[in-house]
Amino acid sequence: MTAEPGKAAVEIERPKPNYPLIIIGGFVFLCLAGSLVLTLSAQAWSLFALSLFALLGAAAFAYFNAAKMPMSLQHRLEWMPTLTDVQKQSLALEVEGIAGSLELDPWQTTELFSAYVVAEDLALRRIQQEHTAPMIRHLQVGGTPFDALIIENDELICVEVSFVVKPDLRQEKVDSMLRKMGGVKRYLNSHRLDVSLRLMLVVVTQLTPEEVDQLKGRLTGKRFPDSPVNIDIHFFDFEELQRTYVTER
Repeated sequence: MTAEPGKAAVEIERPKPNYPLIIIGGFVFLCLAGSLVLTLSAQAWSLFALSLFALLGAAAFAYFNAAKMPMSLQHRLEWMPTLTDVQKQSLALEVEGIAGSLELDPWQTTELFSAYVVAEDLALRRIQQEHTAPMIRHLQVGGTPFDALIIENDELICVEVSFVVKPDLRQEKVDSMLRKMGGVKRYLNSHRLDVSLRLMLVVVTQLTPEEVDQLKGRLTGKRFPDSPVNIDIHFFDFEELQRTYVTER
């Protein structure tokens, strides 16, 4: 597997220290501390009390101002772009699963690759429109790759897309998603990131309405008995997505 540069996937950086403000605050603190010492040595008790209150007030302001504005999750979470080899492997597995459902020969899967890429792109566009928080595609967190991540202030939503041509979801896909979420949960716990974690499963279908109802009936809580996190499932029709984002109505 080839290594790729460890560059950030998006330009979201940790806030840089405000050095001028730190210098000014430090200077004021030293002045107040010096004033406290001088008034104490001169036994000017009224000025000593005022200096003490001013020093305590400045310390309280600095503490509560910092506590009121903690770093959001997007600044604390470390992520990396998913390696291209991993993306290719994931795409190949998805297409292989679809081809198996349709009982196609390997040489007949060329169009499936293109259809899957388009379906994933359109479905993620739809999801992105429904969320105001940043959504970043093809990232790995804690070494676990996902089709996308949605980063809220206190919640991490891991997005997985599946293209379904029969009214069922492959058990291998279900098991893979649950393993991934277990790995991410352990990663967050090990880094003491006390945030909510959720899996969003985006299912793109080429099914009749009756078949979609069958699929929804099968994707219930009983299908995910050992899930370490809550799961949201969204269903989109491939043709409808194309009419919305690609073709004219």
